[in-house]
Amino acid sequence: PHMTVYKNMAFGLQLRRFSKSEIDKRVQEAAEILEISELLKRKPRELSGGQRQRVAVGRAIVRKPAVFLF
Repeated sequence: PHMTVYKNMAFGLQLRRFSKSEIDKRVQEAAEILEISELLKRKPRELSGGQRQRVAVGRAIVRKPAVFLF
């Protein structure tokens, strides 16, 4: 809850030691796909339930999985 949306989406990639430029590229791409670019500087408590769900999907998208299960 203390990290911004951007940092939440980037967290898993940072743990996998991706470069900062690759992290930024992937987070920006996912944010554009989900139409949440304007939310990247906000913290989770400032988001609606639907926005939080899109952020959760964004965390999965940045990892570029072969398959998504919902």
